[in-house]
Amino acid sequence: MSRLRPAAVAAVTATLALGLTACGSDTTSADASGASDDDGATITYGIYEPGADSGYLLMGQEKNFFAKHGVKVNIVQLKSAQQAFPALLAKQVDVIQGNPSEALLAVQKGAKLKFVGSTMPGQNYALYAKSDVASLSAMAGTTLGVSTPTGLPAVVAKAMMLQSSVDPSSVKLVNSGGSSDRYKAVVAGQIQVASAPLDYTAQAAKDGVKLLGRAKDVVPDFPRYALITRDDVLQAKGQGVTGLITGLVEGIRYANDHPDEAQALAAKTLKVAATDPMVAETYKEFRDGGYLALNGEIPVKQIKYLADLQVKIGITKSAIPVDPMVDDTYRQKAVAKIGQVASHYYGDAQ
Repeated sequence: MSRLRPAAVAAVTATLALGLTACGSDTTSADASGASDDDGATITYGIYEPGADSGYLLMGQEKNFFAKHGVKVNIVQLKSAQQAFPALLAKQVDVIQGNPSEALLAVQKGAKLKFVGSTMPGQNYALYAKSDVASLSAMAGTTLGVSTPTGLPAVVAKAMMLQSSVDPSSVKLVNSGGSSDRYKAVVAGQIQVASAPLDYTAQAAKDGVKLLGRAKDVVPDFPRYALITRDDVLQAKGQGVTGLITGLVEGIRYANDHPDEAQALAAKTLKVAATDPMVAETYKEFRDGGYLALNGEIPVKQIKYLADLQVKIGITKSAIPVDPMVDDTYRQKAVAKIGQVASHYYGDAQ
């Protein structure tokens, strides 16, 4: 798994003028001149830094399912949306696993993007706080650790605040780095609240940190991930995109049926002991909590919720049309290869 050079991303960001900036990182890179071999059978796939969910999200690679379905997949690790969307738009990657919110904003600025599937549409974010913040409804006047003002950590936190009758403008947003950095900032008392994944719930009590609320419970229509690509990729590499989706979905199903292997992969990725409570608790949450797209389903209803939410919190003036961005063709072909199974996504019940 490679990472994208920060200098390349910064140059791309400046060129695109999308209001996104690159996060610094001491990483190596895929070739900035092009995402992948132009043979339709190689896909460069961008993902955010793997967390405790890696037992699911990286299983397709671990079991070599991509090759099984006739596609070579180069996985590129990206720090956040600040890197992912500039890289996608600059053709440094072909497909990204990201939150639909930033994709909507990119399309508003003229990008030609499509939602083609999903891996984990269930939102695994939560708000963590020290004891001086009594509840979600008491967040006014606090400092909140996020990444960018329009990135997932900020937008999901604002949605949770609105649902809890808190004016988001009453909370000061602080750029506090990646997920682990934001959580650690709460522990250190540098910020009062952090928007971060559920990975840290097992550790929170030991650190004197409490869970103010889970996005799944407070804003169940807020999605996490979709598979996002460009129109030109679909035209040139449609078969490869189908192979990618097929391998990802088969990997998620395999992880769901093989907990020991999935937890071992997560532990290996995070470089922690397989007995670490975070690994087992997060796996159980994903498996039993309905976060997974076992058929790669595109969470269209939830993406439309995001488009409306962007208007409510002042990011856009009008809702960005979602239907023209949805192309379910490649997912349907993928599922035709491996068969349909019962959906466990909690959003389907909303």
